[in-house]
Amino acid sequence: MAVVINATVGSASANSYLTLADAQAIVDGFVEDADITAWASATTDQKNRALYTATQRLDRERFLGARSTDT
Repeated sequence: MAVVINATVGSASANSYLTLADAQAIVDGFVEDADITAWASATTDQKNRALYTATQRLDRERFLGARSTDT
């Protein structure tokens, strides 16, 4: 089943911090290396899965400090 990215801020069903277009814009600014080559040859579903996985990993991190807002 294909992964569909929802990067809507504040959405209860959001599953990514970036849209695929936003992620691509960031990647386009990087120096080409093996990771960038792999991203370029990946399918849309593989890229969406990478964004979803990255979001899940970030959400499991324990950061020091306090939130700046409740939202």
